[in-house]
Amino acid sequence: MFKAKFKSTLSPMYRTKKYGFQTRARNSTHRHAFTLIELLVVMSIIALLLSILVPTLGRARWVAMVRKDASKVKAIHQGWVSWAAGDEERFPTPGMVDRLADPVLGREVKGRGPEDMLANSSDNIHSLSVMQNLYSTDVIVSDSEPNGSVFVMDDYDFDVYDPTSSGDTYWDEEFDCDLQDECHVSYASIPALGARKPLQWKSSGSTDYAVIANRGPMFGDMSLISKTFDIHGQGRSWIGNVCWQDNHVSLEETMYPESSIYRTSDGQVPDNIFGIDCVTGVCNFYGGDSWLVLVSELSGDPLEPNLTLEWDDE
Repeated sequence: MFKAKFKSTLSPMYRTKKYGFQTRARNSTHRHAFTLIELLVVMSIIALLLSILVPTLGRARWVAMVRKDASKVKAIHQGWVSWAAGDEERFPTPGMVDRLADPVLGREVKGRGPEDMLANSSDNIHSLSVMQNLYSTDVIVSDSEPNGSVFVMDDYDFDVYDPTSSGDTYWDEEFDCDLQDECHVSYASIPALGARKPLQWKSSGSTDYAVIANRGPMFGDMSLISKTFDIHGQGRSWIGNVCWQDNHVSLEETMYPESSIYRTSDGQVPDNIFGIDCVTGVCNFYGGDSWLVLVSELSGDPLEPNLTLEWDDE
């Protein structure tokens, strides 16, 4: 017989008390520092990613704001259409709600008497619409609003409504649209007067007729550097959402939308949606072209009233 002898081939420095081995301790305090070149490479990569992502994120935010704004413009028009369904196709008309005294009865009676056409200002139209829950006060203020005088009316007073002969109140008259002081609406719409009123201030108007949109420069003057360029045009030009009579909304980059054509005795002419009809050399506030504006007050002759117009660029 013979005995096999096994001998550890490991160095004695690895032996431990239990197993006869010990491990060599590693140097855990060693750190690998970045070199200057490595840091510059990392910084260059980060800068490249930011140059790609920032414009993309900015564009995405702009698109989101435009779409949200379009939904508000559409909701306003839908509210008017819903009202028209119960009022002979007519959009909300304050002068037909709060009428003049009935000539037979000699007093004001709801639903009777001639229309008070001087009551059909933009602020009264929207205030009446809010009172009737066609839309809320936050819907008529754009999230892209650049004018500090325009803000949501959070304290709209629904309690003032009193259709009795003693009260005769149908909307909150504190609702205003003075762009130089206090205004609670962002959007311009066709005024309910002149030839536009019987032809287009109704749900059955021409489908290619612009009814309401983001505000534009004074009378559609393209030579102005307008505050309205800040709404969606990033300060460079006018870009806005336009709602048409068929309730579709288009994003336009011109104040002469391709589908906005004014039919006159002189033929069809391109229509500046913020300018009044100046066909045949006569400019007429009371024509039938699409003219989107804010009217804060009507006075004088009810058929051809004096207009107090609101512009950002006065």
